[in-house]
Amino acid sequence: MDDHGSLIAGGTIVFTLLIIVFSLVVTVVPIVLVFRYIAKMNGANQQLLMTGVPAQARVVQMGPTGMTINGAPQMNLVLEVYPPPTPGYRGSPAAFTATVQALVPVYAMGRVQPGATVPVRFNPGMPSQVAVDFRAMGFA
Repeated sequence: MDDHGSLIAGGTIVFTLLIIVFSLVVTVVPIVLVFRYIAKMNGANQQLLMTGVPAQARVVQMGPTGMTINGAPQMNLVLEVYPPPTPGYRGSPAAFTATVQALVPVYAMGRVQPGATVPVRFNPGMPSQVAVDFRAMGFA
């Protein structure tokens, strides 16, 4: 009976440890993935804001993604980007449409609405890479 009781107790301990490890993995892995996604998105935006071509864009459409980070909602923005004139060429380059996800500070929400014009920076080699320049709007 002693051996049977110790087997049950040992099995219970192993089962309890498995539940604890599983719970930690299920909790920690998504958190790590979210933070990696945020860091990657923020790093790419910072690089684009430093090196991208400045332009103006009209907000065509705006909708929430459902994610909020530090009180700032992440929004899906459809932007019509108007590149600046290219020196040596007549006229302005054609406007293009880009869809971006951006963390929009709550205090900037009134200025980032459909129909509003916002400053952006874009990668001329890959125009789909666009970042809203909140600093140029007066938001740090």
